[in-house]
Amino acid sequence: MINRMTHLTPVRAYRSAVASRVAIETEFQILNTLLTENQLFRIFCRWEGVDYNAADVVVTYPQRFELRDRRADLDFLVRAKEVTAKIGSPTLQREIDRQLARVVLERDDVLEVVEGELLSGTVRSGG
Repeated sequence: MINRMTHLTPVRAYRSAVASRVAIETEFQILNTLLTENQLFRIFCRWEGVDYNAADVVVTYPQRFELRDRRADLDFLVRAKEVTAKIGSPTLQREIDRQLARVVLERDDVLEVVEGELLSGTVRSGG
């Protein structure tokens, strides 16, 4: 009952079923709105019996943080590319290629080059 009242059921519940990317993102957004990092560390410090003000907490974040299921996105885009080949729209093929590049490439500088090539027509889009 308390978990439902505080909207923490998704966080505390153990689930063996795989949740969708949208469900995970939604749960993450709910958790973010309920527990700001400051509140979270205050609760943790209280739990550990540490004075929060004396703890000198420093938070560092990765440059890129995603909750995307890249494998599911890649599978979807590969299937979409197969269908797109039957449609024959160069614009649609370029957009699918651009989305594929976004899923596959980690570095933003390389992604910009590939997207530029796709927009300029330097790379042959399609399968």
